[in-house]
Amino acid sequence: MLAVLIVGVLGTAFSAVIDPTLTEWRLLETDHEQVMFPIRDYILEVKAFRPDVYDTNPLYTELFKTDKPTTMMAILFAGNWNNQVGRLVWNNIKYVRPYDIAIEECDARYQAYPVFPANGEKEQIWAWNFFEDHVELTCNGVMMYEQNFDEGDLNPRKPGLPEKCRALGDAEVDRITFKHMAGEYIRAVPKDGIIVEPTTAITDPLTEPPTGISTPGLPDDLKTPPVTYPTCNCWTEECNFCANLDCTVQHDLIGSQHDIEVTSKLSWRKLNSIMLYDGEGNAIGSFEWSLQGILLTGCVNCQTPGAIRSIEPGTADLWVFTMVESEDGGLLVQIKMGGEVLWEQELTGECAERYGQVNRFAFFDSTCEGTFKFYPDDMLAGDRITEDCAGACLEDEEE
Repeated sequence: MLAVLIVGVLGTAFSAVIDPTLTEWRLLETDHEQVMFPIRDYILEVKAFRPDVYDTNPLYTELFKTDKPTTMMAILFAGNWNNQVGRLVWNNIKYVRPYDIAIEECDARYQAYPVFPANGEKEQIWAWNFFEDHVELTCNGVMMYEQNFDEGDLNPRKPGLPEKCRALGDAEVDRITFKHMAGEYIRAVPKDGIIVEPTTAITDPLTEPPTGISTPGLPDDLKTPPVTYPTCNCWTEECNFCANLDCTVQHDLIGSQHDIEVTSKLSWRKLNSIMLYDGEGNAIGSFEWSLQGILLTGCVNCQTPGAIRSIEPGTADLWVFTMVESEDGGLLVQIKMGGEVLWEQELTGECAERYGQVNRFAFFDSTCEGTFKFYPDDMLAGDRITEDCAGACLEDEEE
């Protein structure tokens, strides 16, 4: 039986053995494909196709999207689908701004390509080659990026760097999730020229799919069911008063199909508060609202409309915070309840550029009574975002 599977069929007992057919080009049919792939033993090649129409100098609101036609993403796991150790993001064009490629565990910010990929040709062959001490990425044989695992960036806004970079180099990566790459092709190129055949069949089918695997009955755009977590308060010493990114959730709010969905008590004075961060982990502002008023740092300070003011104080209900691009190129900020937009305001100019960089969020001045929906396919939780907020909820109960 083949030991490399597009996951969702059988268990994965042989993480170090690869399907011999994967040495031939395999089409990625959807924007979320999971494949067993021991990356220490094989070079990962990707056949990508540059779009016919593209913009090398888009607005920030577009540049930061990870689901745009120019962007590819490979999420690396070791041992099981819950142990994410790396995220590779790269583009099939060279941008004017240096936002071409990044390894999340090594780079504090995106890096620039030295040249335009494939000299502008539409068809491109990318190759990720992992060594013990470094990783290389080439396009049509030209070096585009290189990272030494002992030389990850140091940035106080991204806790864990550069240690996470070295950890990635040491990890036994044996499976990969490919995102936003439908229509591209992948294949495994043996480093030693030998394809290892599986010696034993997999005989223990899973009774339940593990986290991150497609679940039958769900729509195609929701590969994994959401998980409900408490609204962990980041304004604590353990979270370094919202500066510790372990207390945040990485999420491309503008580019994702999922918004920030929260259930909490609505009050006349008590604010529901969300801290917003850019792609480098810098806090860029907060969104706060109550039945009385709405605040967005530096850009919005207004009373709520009648649709919100009429809500009974003390009501616990689901509300949705979202940011989407407007038709005029601005940024539309909204509060939704019951599928209806209760409030919205368009940001333009510097405000649109500032909040167009949102790539992470956290809750502050919040309690464990409130909850939010965590979507594993679109979000990456910090270490302290757990079912009990890393023990903080238990401490609150004892008090």
